[in-house]
Amino acid sequence: QMVAFGDPRLSDPFEIKCPERGTGRWVDGKNWSYDFDKDLSAGVSCTFTLKQGLKTLAGKSITGQTHFRFNTGGPAVIATQPYEGDENIDEQQRFIFTLDGDPDEASLIQNVYCSVDGIKERVGIRLITGAEKLDFLKTIGRDKDKRPTVVFDCRRQLPPESRVDIVWGKGVTSKSNISTAKDQKIPYKTRTPFSAAFRCMREDPKAQ
Repeated sequence: QMVAFGDPRLSDPFEIKCPERGTGRWVDGKNWSYDFDKDLSAGVSCTFTLKQGLKTLAGKSITGQTHFRFNTGGPAVIATQPYEGDENIDEQQRFIFTLDGDPDEASLIQNVYCSVDGIKERVGIRLITGAEKLDFLKTIGRDKDKRPTVVFDCRRQLPPESRVDIVWGKGVTSKSNISTAKDQKIPYKTRTPFSAAFRCMREDPKAQ
């Protein structure tokens, strides 16, 4: 038992270092929790260190691990356009991925790629940035979305009627230098080849 539960003067048992604000509270005499003011984005790292001299209610010193850390991982994909599983994407499709945190662009070039049926090597991506990105998002009505967004295409034309996986790879890093720990695959399929047919009727059966 650490505290007399219900005492309004209870203090937090930890020194907290975290970029996001929150509030600590004793759930009961033995359990303490920390509630963040808002949902955390990717790339957040927090440390909790037991205060020196912390003792139980009976006056015994706390032993064992005194330092605790967690992070929310690297940026992950939370929404896509085209939608995940779309089987009618263009051979030169441009993708919009909405993320749960701001990424380091250099890590995207290194760790995000297109895996295409029939092409043995992985196909890199071309990031759309700056004014080109802003103009494109404005054209399709996505310029008001304030969430972290990545726009890109594959570095070669995709074959028709083929499976395409966009691999959001292990190692994509946040601007706070926290990386993803595993691959995330978003499957697609390219559309059938374009075809057109033309027919006309003769006005006169004897005409050419």
